[in-house]
Amino acid sequence: MFYQILQIAMQPVEVLLVGACLLRCWMQYRRISARNAVGEFVFVLSDWIVKPLRRVFPGYAGIDWASLIAALAIGIVCTAILDLAEGLFSNLAPPMALQVLLIQSVFSVLHDAVLLIMAVVACVAVLSWINPFSPVLPVFDAISGPLLRPIRRMLPLFGRFDLSPLVLFVLLQICILLLDEGRKRLLLSLVNFG
Repeated sequence: MFYQILQIAMQPVEVLLVGACLLRCWMQYRRISARNAVGEFVFVLSDWIVKPLRRVFPGYAGIDWASLIAALAIGIVCTAILDLAEGLFSNLAPPMALQVLLIQSVFSVLHDAVLLIMAVVACVAVLSWINPFSPVLPVFDAISGPLLRPIRRMLPLFGRFDLSPLVLFVLLQICILLLDEGRKRLLLSLVNFG
């Protein structure tokens, strides 16, 4: 029961912090201005870890490596806490436990990235229907545009309704299932091989 309570408490924190770091990296890669409510929130939430890491890991090739490493570091810490609480490492040798931790962390960050995309797409869909003149809609649209554009090219508008967010939601749900299955199979093969 302690593990479930800890998981319920930690998952939103992990998704929020990892999501902020990933969104920061994506916004900088896409050259989306941070001078808006979304950008300010993301930067304030992630400055505490990204700024110190930037001294060691500068940006390169248009990618903010400090933000990506920060997301992975947060994923590792949260995964380690949950795995220790679950007793996952008790029967594993230290090298194997480290491999399991890293695999769990990478898949956790990827899972958080998919959840982040779903949240942004949901905001775009809801705001475009309810308040199309919202000042944050252009920001969310710029963030999600590269993912929605290919679907919009293939899927015509139905009246004035854009169903591309719904299609993307279905694809992201499939992505979550594939990530979870891939994580299970990789861990199982690692434990069986080790």
